[in-house]
Amino acid sequence: MAFWVVYDHLGKLVLANLAWAATAAPLLLAALAAFLSGDPALILFLGLPALVLSLGVVAPIYAAGIAHFAKVMIDTSDASFADLGRGIKLYWRRAVGIGLVYLTAVAVLLVSAWFYAARLGAAAPWVGYGISALAVWCLALATLTLPLAFPALVQKKSGVRATLKLTVLLVLDNPLFCAGLLVYFVLLGALSIIILPFAAFFSGAVAMVLGSTAYEMLARKYAAIEREKNDAGSEPAGREGAVISRGGKLVFDDSKEDYLNRGFRDFWFPWKV
Repeated sequence: MAFWVVYDHLGKLVLANLAWAATAAPLLLAALAAFLSGDPALILFLGLPALVLSLGVVAPIYAAGIAHFAKVMIDTSDASFADLGRGIKLYWRRAVGIGLVYLTAVAVLLVSAWFYAARLGAAAPWVGYGISALAVWCLALATLTLPLAFPALVQKKSGVRATLKLTVLLVLDNPLFCAGLLVYFVLLGALSIIILPFAAFFSGAVAMVLGSTAYEMLARKYAAIEREKNDAGSEPAGREGAVISRGGKLVFDDSKEDYLNRGFRDFWFPWKV
């Protein structure tokens, strides 16, 4: 699904990613220059604020905007570039809240993982290493929730706390699925580091489309389970024809889902569809 969404809307997604990169790049470069300088004052008053603005404000705002953009593409098979602006306008405050929560959590957990092992490792190893291990596990959980956080925000339209709670529950209920999703995010991150033009043109937008389509698959799953609980027979759940619940089993009817029912012919000859 993610591949065909990107394929159908590549031009608009590239423009969205360029806008994201153009906004974030100056802040990241300023932060990098400050940290490389080694000057504590420069790091404190320029590097850290620039890093927080880039990762905790700009990135979440665009992530939410593109997640909304992707939602419109998935729901309607069409979207205009104005949908990016609508998504930013609707969700920017909550997106910044989520971004700052993640930044704070990652910073606290990284420091805790190092501090307790280093300070208590000799005097009280069970306590020190135990707390450090707990911090590492919490950090892993936070990392697994990140790909679904902004798609969950725009789908459920909830507050920061409710959105984060939902993503944690999704990860706990679908750990392998979410681990696989994170692998794709890591690959996108690696490509962005190795090939800078990829970061400028594609990576952020593609990541949000991937997260949004992953959330769509989970939403279809839970819609079918809920319908099964309500004894609704074999009626479709979610969008018409998307998924059917039969005797406790989920049957995904891909033949009626455009993004999940394409092949090489559609890739090489899109005008013949």
